[in-house]
Amino acid sequence: MASLDDYGLGRRELTALERPSVRVAYIVGDVGTGKSTLAAAVARHLSRRGRTALVDLDAGQASVGLPTTFAWRTWGRRAAKPGGMYFTGTTSPTGHFDIAIAGAAAMVSEARDAAAKIVVDTCGLARGPAGIRLHHTTIDAVRPDAVLAIQRGDELAGLLEPLRRMRRPVVIDASVPEGVCKRSRATRRSYRRERFGAYFARARERVFGLDEVGLLRPRRDPVGRIASLRNEAGRDVALGIVRAVGKSSGTITVLTPLPARTRVAAVVLGSMRIARDGRQLARDV
Repeated sequence: MASLDDYGLGRRELTALERPSVRVAYIVGDVGTGKSTLAAAVARHLSRRGRTALVDLDAGQASVGLPTTFAWRTWGRRAAKPGGMYFTGTTSPTGHFDIAIAGAAAMVSEARDAAAKIVVDTCGLARGPAGIRLHHTTIDAVRPDAVLAIQRGDELAGLLEPLRRMRRPVVIDASVPEGVCKRSRATRRSYRRERFGAYFARARERVFGLDEVGLLRPRRDPVGRIASLRNEAGRDVALGIVRAVGKSSGTITVLTPLPARTRVAAVVLGSMRIARDGRQLARDV
């Protein structure tokens, strides 16, 4: 496992992250630069000095929660369960920036209430107009005190140059460790299938009356879509797959591992279709 030294982070950079004034550290980098490994290493380091939370904003290769979600957890000697999650409904923020930014703000806000230090891991869309717009807008929403940027060269110059002109957030540069490489699309998809497959292995169908639950982000063709079950407090508590919608009966059937005793206030529809075994069938449909 790569160490902080491997990322070019020495005593000077770590001291900056340890300052009490730096509560939120936001990690940004291209695909295949080792962001998640660095996020875990930084969270581990900071947790020795105080309660630390890791916020995962990579819905495609989620490490804290499940694919199609953002999630956060407190860091300790043993990995804790997610403290909260936000359903994006897709594995990529492209075409869904509003949902991604709202979710980022919600997860960081929750983590602020639980920890003195927060480390934010992000997705690999970091270059070009879309990546720059996504991160600048997300940074505006979550207000990090430091941006930890991983680059092989100066590929993030367009994103970082405006930030370097400001005193907040502080930009801290990191380098990509030797041996870190981009995972193939097939590998990334296989990871999602494995995570989904394990999650839905013991799922059961639950039938909800449409007069009892609301439908959020409604679509004309919900069957087969991944969905989230949201409780009365407005929190996403479990994922599901829509199996049927009965217009005459006024019901919606969802395959989910959520216990039957758990109350559900709304079903949030996603943009992706998946099979029970975790295979991705379609996205952005």
